[in-house]
Amino acid sequence: MINNRDKDVLKVFGVHLRQLRKERNLSQWQLEVAAEISKNQVGNIERGEVNITLTTATAIAKALNIPLKDLFDY
Repeated sequence: MINNRDKDVLKVFGVHLRQLRKERNLSQWQLEVAAEISKNQVGNIERGEVNITLTTATAIAKALNIPLKDLFDY
């Protein structure tokens, strides 16, 4: 179960991911394909509905062509 503090962190992370994705003119689907992650996962992450793994974060960073640390610089 995700507590309220964690929900806030996930939402802020999701907003940041959405911003990074849009800056690169990528759709959610394009990011999912490039990162080789499951269908609808980007939307779930951007809405703060899921807590992702380090491997998923690494795949997303590579797909966005940014250092992993930049995903967490918000």
